[in-house]
Amino acid sequence: MAGQPAIFHALLRPSILQMLRATGYHSTKGAVLDSLTDLAARYLSVLCERTAAHAIHNHGDAGDYGVVDIRLALQDAGALLPERAATEQAWRGDEDLRGIDDFLKWFSGPRMKELMDMGRGDGEIDATDYLSALKKKHSKTGEDTKYHGSLIGRPIDAIGDVQVEGGAITSIDEWITRRRSAASSASPPEEPQTNGHPSPSAASSGLSSVGDRLDGHDDGADDSKMDLV
Repeated sequence: MAGQPAIFHALLRPSILQMLRATGYHSTKGAVLDSLTDLAARYLSVLCERTAAHAIHNHGDAGDYGVVDIRLALQDAGALLPERAATEQAWRGDEDLRGIDDFLKWFSGPRMKELMDMGRGDGEIDATDYLSALKKKHSKTGEDTKYHGSLIGRPIDAIGDVQVEGGAITSIDEWITRRRSAASSASPPEEPQTNGHPSPSAASSGLSSVGDRLDGHDDGADDSKMDLV
């Protein structure tokens, strides 16, 4: 691996280690850990893609997702089992919620609590996950401001428009607007064409002036070419 995938893989590996530790495993081979991490990454990617697809279908925007979209994505990934077929649910006249009930019981049960406690690590009660606990442990002031704007920190707030010093233009947006206006006004209007040939309107305008040119005998014109007889 190289580049961003390697970074994301490295950040996900400790989570898999904590899950294995909470399940009862205390050691594993590196190849096994990488395989489990890759499977978890693929599973999360499928959930995100399916959630975005359902959000687009239901709301028209991938970012405008809700609980229903996530639930449908979990159903697509097979996380909410057992579940009767849609035809059987329609025939019975009720919705099969056994898979959702089992998922909620697991999520709010002791196993999930054990995973969360194991993920905090080193008794860091205030931290919500291992990464927050690790950043708090290595920060002298207890703050994570030095990670802002990085991959493991919060994004930097928008600083507004970039100001351009000197001249009448004060921002990059204004400069782009002026450049576009200048480019549109400088380019001559193109004649409409059809399949690479001048349009019939352009040809008809040229033919309409033939009579004027014949009657007036334009200067520099060849009389032999203008004689139609």
